[in-house]
Amino acid sequence: MQPLNRPSHKRAFHYISLYNFAYIIFWIIFMLSVVVNKVNGMSEQRSNDLKSQAKDMFYHAFNNYMKYAFPDDELNPLQCTGRGSDKNDPQVFNDRKGFEKAVRDVIKYVSFDQDNKVQVFEVNIRALGALLSAHLFITDPRFGYSIKGYNNELLKLAHDLGKRLLPAFQKSKTGIPYARVNLKYGVPINETHETCTAAAGTLIIEFGVLSRLTNDTRFEDAAKKALFGLWNRRTDLNLLGNVINVQTGQWIHTASSTGAGIDSFYEYLLKAYVLFGETEYLDMFNEAYNSVLRYVKDETGYLYRNVNMMNGGLMSNWVDSLSAYFPGLQVLAGDLDNAIKSHLLYYNIWKKYNAMPERFNFHLRNVELATYPLRPEFIESTYFLYRATRDPFYLQVGEMVLKDLEYYARVNCGFASIKDVLTKSLDERMESFLLSETFKYLYLLFDTENKINSMDDNFIFTTEAHLIFLPQKYLKKHSKIRPSMSGAERSFCSIYEKPSPSKHLFTTSVITSRSDADFARELVGFEERTLPLLDPKGICEVPKSDPQVIEVSFGGLQESHEDDLIYQGQEQQQQIIKYVDGLIANRLKGLKLELTKRVDKKGYDVTKVFPGQTFEIRDPAVKDFWVKQQTYQTSVLRVYFYNENNYNAYNYADYIAAVASFGPKITGELPIRTLVSVSSSLYGCVDYNIEETKLIEGNIIFVKRGNCTFVDKVLKAQQAGAKGIVIWSNENYLFQPASAAEKNDIWKFEIPCVLITYENGVELSRILEENEKYIQEGKNSSNIKVKILSHEREPTTNIKTNENNELLLTIYGHAIRNIRLNLNLNGN
Repeated sequence: MQPLNRPSHKRAFHYISLYNFAYIIFWIIFMLSVVVNKVNGMSEQRSNDLKSQAKDMFYHAFNNYMKYAFPDDELNPLQCTGRGSDKNDPQVFNDRKGFEKAVRDVIKYVSFDQDNKVQVFEVNIRALGALLSAHLFITDPRFGYSIKGYNNELLKLAHDLGKRLLPAFQKSKTGIPYARVNLKYGVPINETHETCTAAAGTLIIEFGVLSRLTNDTRFEDAAKKALFGLWNRRTDLNLLGNVINVQTGQWIHTASSTGAGIDSFYEYLLKAYVLFGETEYLDMFNEAYNSVLRYVKDETGYLYRNVNMMNGGLMSNWVDSLSAYFPGLQVLAGDLDNAIKSHLLYYNIWKKYNAMPERFNFHLRNVELATYPLRPEFIESTYFLYRATRDPFYLQVGEMVLKDLEYYARVNCGFASIKDVLTKSLDERMESFLLSETFKYLYLLFDTENKINSMDDNFIFTTEAHLIFLPQKYLKKHSKIRPSMSGAERSFCSIYEKPSPSKHLFTTSVITSRSDADFARELVGFEERTLPLLDPKGICEVPKSDPQVIEVSFGGLQESHEDDLIYQGQEQQQQIIKYVDGLIANRLKGLKLELTKRVDKKGYDVTKVFPGQTFEIRDPAVKDFWVKQQTYQTSVLRVYFYNENNYNAYNYADYIAAVASFGPKITGELPIRTLVSVSSSLYGCVDYNIEETKLIEGNIIFVKRGNCTFVDKVLKAQQAGAKGIVIWSNENYLFQPASAAEKNDIWKFEIPCVLITYENGVELSRILEENEKYIQEGKNSSNIKVKILSHEREPTTNIKTNENNELLLTIYGHAIRNIRLNLNLNGN
């Protein structure tokens, strides 16, 4: 089936062409650029020429549409005729000179009261997004777009359109909307129940903004319910499928990828957080993105494939052109190194064909679907990567795209889609996203000092490249704009951690000098004549990366019985087999585990235990490893809390805590202190003010893990006069807080630091809250008291015994079934 996002759509409306909405937003971008250029000027004539060429190409397409096709919905660029509507439609834009004229024509002529079935997704991103963006610019005096006599007409149109889309949500049992709706009569009786993840999950931006601006919560509530309806149906791998039944919630197509049918779902999770500042969107994005890195990305780091949402297994050998947007999203997420790599793949595909085929088979290294309807996704990622790195390579990429579009797609009456990237034959189609996105991103790429990058408000480009920003007054009270990214640690390209202040264009590129840059060229089978051929002996260096799944090996196999090693006269060798994106060890004597490297690079998760395995350790070195890794110091955190049944008595509870590798060791009992928590600094990562210092001084402070290092938390607490610090982990297992060796030489740590598990932290937090309530009610006047005691922990808690006194392997304190250890801990 054809994906719902960016489809080759039939008529979207009778009342106004999508080209006109694209024109409104492009005019906004152009005017922003004009203002800046008058102030700052441009230092490079070449970038000016390319920017002017992009603008000329836009007007060549738009003006010819107005000349030969208007008021039809679309232009046939080869025949210079219109298509898609009747000639009785009102003329909307008979003047293309300015934004104000375009807005007044929309107000005058547009009506959504039409007996017309439309795609909810397409109407949302194209029409609703354009109306909201234009309204925001008109009503914000900072941008100088005010229009005399404007009375929120565009917002009223958007509100009317939103109400006509609501039946798609209301008629669904799951809240996941139907893909199509009739603007006048709602959901047709025989409408299909199938929709793709992108279509149902790419609504929260426009619907959320509409609710905030109109104070009508129905839209945001519906879009949010749809988004969570999809997310709650993810698999245990945190992957979503491609097509779902809106009535039953059952997945119909189980392929998970970053491309067609699911792409903008990821985009809107992160952009909803950037726009609204609500961390639930960021939390969902982090979980989803980490799973993409683990299961969808291949071992090279360049490819993001189609995998089975249930088990991560490969489902197809192609990538599609829509997934070329993903590097741009990775830039927004802060994962610059992965963005650079994935962009290089699409860059080499473009260089190979002078265009971006709809599908490219990375196994056969050839085209699978040869059409290219002049999509914007690759240019969009190029734009974001240049803004993040200022590397002139991306300007050169933009120039390459500009020249190829001009040479292969330009015709007398506009720009024609490319029917076959191999022959460069053309198709009778000029999609509206060519105007609203493709030329816009090219224009912005070469406009090196654009006002957009200095806007104060949180703002985003929608998936249709409409600029949306939301003033603070429309944010919810608890929204927090742009805190540090939580979740997995991002992988930054070190050379760009501090972007160069240089604005000069076309200087030396860092990207092209990377040791792994040519590897993407090899992946797509592109032999560039201006470069030497890739030498199989090693001129092209394969990127070095940690495997997703580590090899498990055991010593002592030579001691096994001979019949265990001989099978049909051959020695049974240990094998390393690829699984999904990494390696597992197979044919081992004993346990077979799949240990998957965590995205934060701080350890491994056991993602599969093969049943009926016996874990036999005979090698003393292996035995010592299991014992040694558990020898860090632990302590007991004794908490004295108010006894509800006896106002004059206290109860106490003990929690095992891990003692940090830095700071004083705990050899006895520390004095009883008051445990305090600072509500304005729950993570303890900022300097405490005078009032907070008074609260902390002489006491033990309780903070959450995250947002800064353990060392930072200790130093802040120590500076405020604390006598100790208790850190509430976000994991349910203990580990030792540590610091870099050089920190120990620079700073003097004077107070103890201990870490407790997440579950214990929840309990301790509850005790603190209840005690505060009792104090306010006058039942108790004392604070929670704590004492830290030394505690010699058994060093092998990862090894337990069962009811038969058999040793068991445990992961994070939980015994793995069907696994016994042939290990004597006493060394006998």
